[in-house]
Amino acid sequence: MKEGLKCAAVFIGTVIGAGFATGQEVAVYFAKSSPMVATFSGPLLGAACAFFMYVGSIIGSDDYSKFLLGKYKTAYNVIMFICAFITFIAMFSGVETLFSSLFGVRLIAVPTVIIAAVISAKGLKWLKNINAVLVPLILVFTAVIFFKNGNCISAGKLNPLPAVAYAALNIMLAGAVMARLGKGASVKTIKVAGVVSGVTLAAMLYMIKLTVAGRAGSLPMFEAARAVGQSYVSGALIFAAIFTTMVSALESSADCFRAIVPDKRLAVLTVALMAYPFTIFISFENVVKYLYPVVSFFGVLLIILTAVKFVEFKAANLHRQKMP
Repeated sequence: MKEGLKCAAVFIGTVIGAGFATGQEVAVYFAKSSPMVATFSGPLLGAACAFFMYVGSIIGSDDYSKFLLGKYKTAYNVIMFICAFITFIAMFSGVETLFSSLFGVRLIAVPTVIIAAVISAKGLKWLKNINAVLVPLILVFTAVIFFKNGNCISAGKLNPLPAVAYAALNIMLAGAVMARLGKGASVKTIKVAGVVSGVTLAAMLYMIKLTVAGRAGSLPMFEAARAVGQSYVSGALIFAAIFTTMVSALESSADCFRAIVPDKRLAVLTVALMAYPFTIFISFENVVKYLYPVVSFFGVLLIILTAVKFVEFKAANLHRQKMP
């Protein structure tokens, strides 16, 4: 049970980031949709969490990319790096946008990235411990802002496609993380992780959708919080969400980059330095608006390819067991 909760915390912490906590992702993906569409993304994400953990538990290998594409592993790593790198750029830029709005100061992202780099170099064990503390805090802060805001506008279309696109947004990153965590996990752990992450994300998406309804700008959640005198609470929420995803994105980017830079610590440093110029020329809002749909596309493709390869893997094992 405890391990399942920790895995759920890792998944939630990987999925939610600057775009989620600021409300920018929700505003882009569910602009014309009913809050129920946003809520539906929760169980979809929970199912994805359980699915990738189950795959990891069955294949029993840390090399998820080799399982998925075999001799095309390099192509997977390139796509994975692009998606993780885009996510990391968004987190990097999101920190600057947050602290510029909150305190009118810049360059806060640099020390934040340094701390994230240290944690990333330590691996997923540290990530589980951090998310086990931060994710419950993020949920509480989201609820505080939601109830103080008092917005109950529930109009909108019931088109399920935005829910699917949103659920696929960070799967390229979270799927690989959960497949590694799934290695050696029990069925009970996988079920707990899937259910807890699905219910938690559904509740958070519902609250954020209603809170940001009718608001514009890069930080609609922050503006909603500031309107009810909770700007610092919102700042804490957003920063915590940014940081957990920043760690996951940096860790995944560095792993993909290790074919070129074998030392993990050096790979983490290289990725962080590569991201900095992008944060200068591309705003946080534009990253979410123009680059996140690319990540969603690859997320849908990853789910399909993983399902196909997993069926093939299970069929091949069944065939070998039946052979005399």
